[in-house]
Amino acid sequence: MKGTPLTALIIFVWIGFVVCLGLVFLGRLGQIALKNRLHETLNPPDDFDEDDQLILQEENDAMQKSLLARLLLPIIKRLGDSNRKNSNSASANQITEMLEQSGHPLGMHYAEFMGLKTFTFFLMLGLGVISCFFLVPVIERTFFPESIGDVQTDIVLKALWVIIFAYIGFSGPTFWLRWYLNKRINQIRKMMADVVDLIVLALEAGLGFDQAVGEAVSKISGPLSDELKRVLDEVRVGRLQSEAFHAMAARIRMPELTLLVAAIDQAIKMGTGLAHALRLQAVEIRERRMAIVRERAGKLPVKMMMPLVFFIFPALFVVILGPAVIRFMQQNIL
Repeated sequence: MKGTPLTALIIFVWIGFVVCLGLVFLGRLGQIALKNRLHETLNPPDDFDEDDQLILQEENDAMQKSLLARLLLPIIKRLGDSNRKNSNSASANQITEMLEQSGHPLGMHYAEFMGLKTFTFFLMLGLGVISCFFLVPVIERTFFPESIGDVQTDIVLKALWVIIFAYIGFSGPTFWLRWYLNKRINQIRKMMADVVDLIVLALEAGLGFDQAVGEAVSKISGPLSDELKRVLDEVRVGRLQSEAFHAMAARIRMPELTLLVAAIDQAIKMGTGLAHALRLQAVEIRERRMAIVRERAGKLPVKMMMPLVFFIFPALFVVILGPAVIRFMQQNIL
């Protein structure tokens, strides 16, 4: 066959890519093991200083990640180093804003995210090339039996198969980032009212605003707590409180949080009761959340129409009218 040398070459290149990837994984594991042994040898566990404690803390944080993350992140970072010079384009700014809004999942910035896209692109491209020689003939025999033996049709189907896999590999991380961003926004929206209530209780107990926010952060874990913790850290290093809160609102870009930050800023500048203003904001946040729930509930009948018409109603007709049709056929009425 004419395509046999090309097929063998593609399979050989893909196998080489997988072997190189495995060697990188093994090298990374050996490097981590050697680093741990050297650290244990040079730093006995009896007299740790502050630097050793920081190193151990970083290692413990790294070991808490999954094995897949520990293996893939160094490779993704190396693949993304070549994209740092393109970080000022319009698409790069959009991806950077999405990463900032989503809280930098897996610690990724623009370069690491582009490295992830490059990695998934080549991975899915290789899978598409390998699978097209096994699955495309099955699809061709099932859906296009008249084109069996047509070389041109076979090439077109295989090319479309590989292009689809490559598109999934390149665009998959972007769709995942959008899903993660929306999930994080929904989590922040759900916990906002509870966090504001805790801040109000702490204020009424006599704490200052920063201490009240710190108490709320220590009681509830989640993305909003992480953002408030970042705000407190920025305030501790000398940033103005209003600037830190406005930067948080600009990162998340959620209307409820923007209104909350504006109410806090206005209450501090005008000298009015901060606890009263936050209580009103908590009530408004709950009302806005209930309005969103009612809006989604109102859309359910329209979204359920297609499953009802194409899946549920036919099954009901078969169950209800099936015995009657069988009885009519037995009586030779039909």
